[in-house]
Amino acid sequence: MSGHLRGLARLVGRHFRWIAAVGTLVGLGLALYSQRGAIADFDWSLSWPAFIAAVCLFALPALLQGISFWVILRSLGVPSRFGETLVIWSRSFLLRYAPTGALAFVLRVRERERLGASSAAVWTASAYEQLASLAGGAIACVVAFAVAGSRPPLIAIGVCAAAVGLAVAIRPRFLGSLAQRLLAARGIDVPTLMRGRMLVVAIALNVAGWLATGAATWTLVNAVSERPTPPVAWLIGVYAFAWLLGFLVPLLPGGLGLRDGTLAVLLATRFGTGPATAIALALRLANTLGELVAVGLVEFLYAARRLRAGRRLMTATPPDQ
Repeated sequence: MSGHLRGLARLVGRHFRWIAAVGTLVGLGLALYSQRGAIADFDWSLSWPAFIAAVCLFALPALLQGISFWVILRSLGVPSRFGETLVIWSRSFLLRYAPTGALAFVLRVRERERLGASSAAVWTASAYEQLASLAGGAIACVVAFAVAGSRPPLIAIGVCAAAVGLAVAIRPRFLGSLAQRLLAARGIDVPTLMRGRMLVVAIALNVAGWLATGAATWTLVNAVSERPTPPVAWLIGVYAFAWLLGFLVPLLPGGLGLRDGTLAVLLATRFGTGPATAIALALRLANTLGELVAVGLVEFLYAARRLRAGRRLMTATPPDQ
């Protein structure tokens, strides 16, 4: 059996790019197919400026999450370059749409030399990234509901307490060093731990992304709904709670289905079932396109920088005699 598994691993390794491309296309295809109702029903003639604005705003949280991944790597002592880190992160971010999302982490490990990191450092940074993302979303959810004068869901409060508690506990001067030794005894290498204040920075970047998400949600809801638009804080809380449920349930690419259903149920308390479903699907479509815009922007800037560097090299190289 182990021989068959090794053979499968070698096959996947040789054809990883094709497998990753097909998996991503399938995941994105399913995501967009699930939003065909929003594409058909959206009032493009009246609301396209608001939709474009929402797409651009939805691109900001993705970019901030990529920056937080770079901050995490640097705080772990990995000499990763900003541009290389963002382009590798953006490609892995896109790969999370592939079924199970596991290919995203495979890509990071495969590109570890470009990051200047070991496999263990990549896995450690990815774990910290997931914690920062979860903590940021949970904090945004609880605080937003409180600001809006609503009681946060108990699940959100529990997730927030657990995520913040874990972030505090794994500091090197608290329980982090003990956990590092216990994991090492079980063959799990955690080469370096993040300082507490750097983890706070990573979490803060994710929280800042929720402000952009709230602005995007308010912009789109205000454009498509004839009813009074709820406060931004309430929309952030609702969207963050739906995102939390999608984050916590594995195997769903980008929280597909669960997040949209939860968001529609919560929005229905203000807009009614039919309009809320349409708004939820429109928000998912705008969010998906916003993430694609973020990935495309990173790829464009990276390609432009490499092109400029190549031209400078050609200019600096004397012609052959």
